[in-house]
Amino acid sequence: MSHFHKRQILRQSRTKIVIYYFLIAVFFITGFASSAFALSSVTLPKGIYSPAFRYGAVGGLEQRYTESGTLVRLNDYKSIEFDAKNLAKFNDQAQSLITTLNRFGAFNLGDSLNLGTLEIQTKPEIKYFAPVLAFGVSNNWSVGVGLPVVNYKNEIKLAQSFSNINYYRAQFSGLSQDLDQALNTNIGESTQQTIVAKGYQRIESQDKQFLADAQVVSLYKLYEDADQTVLHQATLNLPTGPKNNPDDLVALNSFHKTTLESTFAYSRNLGSAVKLMPYTAVKITVPDQVDVRVPKNEDDILPDQDSKESVNRAEGTTLEIGMQSALQIFESFQITFDYKLGAKTEDRYSGSRNSRYDLLAKNTSSRWQKISTEFIYSTVKSYMLKKALLPMTLSLSVFDTVSGVNIERRTGQELSAIFFF
Repeated sequence: MSHFHKRQILRQSRTKIVIYYFLIAVFFITGFASSAFALSSVTLPKGIYSPAFRYGAVGGLEQRYTESGTLVRLNDYKSIEFDAKNLAKFNDQAQSLITTLNRFGAFNLGDSLNLGTLEIQTKPEIKYFAPVLAFGVSNNWSVGVGLPVVNYKNEIKLAQSFSNINYYRAQFSGLSQDLDQALNTNIGESTQQTIVAKGYQRIESQDKQFLADAQVVSLYKLYEDADQTVLHQATLNLPTGPKNNPDDLVALNSFHKTTLESTFAYSRNLGSAVKLMPYTAVKITVPDQVDVRVPKNEDDILPDQDSKESVNRAEGTTLEIGMQSALQIFESFQITFDYKLGAKTEDRYSGSRNSRYDLLAKNTSSRWQKISTEFIYSTVKSYMLKKALLPMTLSLSVFDTVSGVNIERRTGQELSAIFFF
């Protein structure tokens, strides 16, 4: 085997493994959608306006719950080492190279071949600001509009980490210029070149701000007496956010959707200081068309440009059940705790070509458990008693995804200020 062919095999094997690792690494940033409204058990009085401002930061996105429910870090998830075994696995001709190297010296040099790993270092962070305006249509019915603005930052670095490559350089240095070039190839830059050659954008750090999907909410009080309340909240999500970009591997392709979420809640007072509110919610996404690259088969992990098409998408239905408890502390302070279980069914895709649309739906079903705690300070009661100058509510909430399947972990906090006039 010529040194030129050895170099070609090294490059082909390396490129396939690098792309496979990278695609697994970047999928975690999809699936985010900010919400401008939180579930409430209180409607506004008739004719009252309530502007609000919500500011939040979401982290933990470098971790993901896998298909088995295991929480893993991005850099550890299905990391692939460039050893002889994987080279042979990802390229049929690599075994010939390994066999040839085994003939050099007294040791099986080919079986010990290790070109190192590609480290993908990321620091993703999402921040959002959502101005909201609500209005009391009647004492039992409030409506509101929210416009979330998202800031997405992600520091991305591709770094090559070698194992025994220096040994091979010493052994084969000077035998062939082509082989020297292959053994000195920068895996990170080689990956970038392959991605660009297939029509994708280079993998670079992100710092973007954009308007997410607008939301319209209706909160209606179905029944109320001294100790209990039954409510229904309907949330309409409008596709004002950015569209899906099939040429950007790190794009937040989770916006520009029309969804309708229906929530029923039962609020029960347990004495003067404790309130419990179980609830259930169903979210349906209106079927639409989206531009994607359709894989030819399960091994087609980086589809070419000719695989791009506009397909019909029917996202799975989401169901959540939860329990919110509230503890009143003094006149102006309250603490709430929220726990919810959720699940989403698998997406469905179809199109006009004879393509593997089923592969687009792979691992799109998910499950999760989430918790949140909110600390609330309110001057409403004090204002009614003429002890405060302005009726308002300030709150701080913290949240976490404590378990799940096929879902990224989300931790963070949100500050909100609500005014009434």
